[in-house]
Amino acid sequence: MVGADEPSGSVDRLGLDAVVTRLLGGSAFRFSVAETDAEREIAFRLRYRAVVERGWVAPDDLTELERDEYDVRAIHVIGWDGVTPIATGRIVLPPGRLPTEAACAIVVAPQGEVVDVGRMVVVRSHQDNQHGAFVGLLAGLYVEVRRRGYTVGCGMMAASVRMLMRMLGVELEVLGAERLYWAELRAPVRFVLDATASTIIERFAMQ
Repeated sequence: MVGADEPSGSVDRLGLDAVVTRLLGGSAFRFSVAETDAEREIAFRLRYRAVVERGWVAPDDLTELERDEYDVRAIHVIGWDGVTPIATGRIVLPPGRLPTEAACAIVVAPQGEVVDVGRMVVVRSHQDNQHGAFVGLLAGLYVEVRRRGYTVGCGMMAASVRMLMRMLGVELEVLGAERLYWAELRAPVRFVLDATASTIIERFAMQ
């Protein structure tokens, strides 16, 4: 039973923290935040490799780095298989307009208290039906969002990613129609960690 001074959202969040800790502890991969320019360049190179492999740009269209104006204020998480970088994603923090807001001409509530999670890629060699690297990346991103005290996020997600997120127990609120974003049809979504925690906990309790 939840006490009067212990809201259920806080309890669920602690339970979700425990699930994420277990996922990361059992992962075959390690996840860390890029702290230096060299490490951030690793993230940009992973993103470049992904867009070229998908045919979104020709190899000579970029200087082997994929980046935009939001990267300077973003947290970049990198997934490692040993010493080999295999995944990355970023968290764009407020204040300031978020990528999803700019792309869709919307404001995601509560204004100034939302982070934008995106640019998630896993190298082709580490993509499989178990989605181990991607789930680990989500867990690594969650840790950094929580560490900074945020509970609401948004992002632009393709239909396949939205489906996978829901399979993992993440409840998404679709904020608008799909549109071309980062060379693929994606819809703006919003998610609240407290609201989705119990679903994720239940989903992973069976594992």
